[in-house]
Amino acid sequence: MKVNYQIFRGKPVKQEEIEYLRLAVGWDKMEGKYDRILKNLYTHYTVRMSGKLVGFLSVLSDGIADAFLIDLMVHPDFRKRGIGTELVKRAIKDLRFEGIKCIQVTFCQDDEPFFKKFGFHIMKAGIIDNDTMDVDF
Repeated sequence: MKVNYQIFRGKPVKQEEIEYLRLAVGWDKMEGKYDRILKNLYTHYTVRMSGKLVGFLSVLSDGIADAFLIDLMVHPDFRKRGIGTELVKRAIKDLRFEGIKCIQVTFCQDDEPFFKKFGFHIMKAGIIDNDTMDVDF
């Protein structure tokens, strides 16, 4: 079911709202960390319905060559309405307009079909998650 909603760029959002959304999508809360994260982002996008944060996407970038889409979240009660798709499309459009050369995203294997539809070239990459992996050199 398609629902009308508006995407806002860079509009203030409280860290508690993001923490709640993280929990709703099954991620860890990252309690008390989002004020700092928001200060260090290039930009972020939000979607609200009845005042409630239901969609979020953040972008890390140097503002010239590279941008990374991170933390794409849509509240489970509001999925299948095009919110995630529109968040990604809006970010790509804005970043292209701003002259960012390379837009990247990291995702779980199950999400590959979702990101392929935007034209992302899928390649191998690596990640160390210090919260879940014990890497000893």
